[in-house]
Amino acid sequence: MKLCVPIKRNKINAVLGEMKKAQKHCDVIEIWLDEIKDLNAKSLNEINKINSLPLLYKVTKPDLAKIKQLLKNIKNIAYLDLDIYCDTSIIKKIKKAFPQIKIIISYHDFKKTPSEKELNRIIQKMIFLQADILKIATHARKVEDSLRILALLSHIGKQQKAIFLCMGKHGRITRTTGHLFGNYLMYAPMRAAHFTALGQLTISELKKILQSIN
Repeated sequence: MKLCVPIKRNKINAVLGEMKKAQKHCDVIEIWLDEIKDLNAKSLNEINKINSLPLLYKVTKPDLAKIKQLLKNIKNIAYLDLDIYCDTSIIKKIKKAFPQIKIIISYHDFKKTPSEKELNRIIQKMIFLQADILKIATHARKVEDSLRILALLSHIGKQQKAIFLCMGKHGRITRTTGHLFGNYLMYAPMRAAHFTALGQLTISELKKILQSIN
């Protein structure tokens, strides 16, 4: 299990500031590069200068040319998070051009947690797309939704790297115990003001809980 600090800011100075703070507290840094409005050659160099950790590029705008440009110019990008509904041709071309980068195929449902049958259908599609890591994030309307996700993770995680989480207050159990069921990454921002999903814990809160469990 790896700890990942997500950074979703729209100004490069804010991103760089968060990256500097995160270096000592996590294993991976997730950057929402597409959200940075003033991203340019100079800021790419700044990212390379201060970063010493594997980076996860969270793709929010599936522009193949831009993705390739960023992957070529930013060092240490180890993971690329592409949505399950991303054009299949983009996924194939990225895998061919950058075989060293692990592809996370992600599915999000911000309103509910689908049935087990539907979740298994989603998983099979991710496998068909040759995902290196499967990611499912759903909204838990009740604790039972989280328990269903964890049970599925326990089964799938034995066969393939996976990140299964639930959003919302009833989903917190997946964020505090998911590593026990096989979660490859656990997401936690530096500060509550920078949550990228409902139900997240800060990195300090999560570490305290993990220490008490372990």
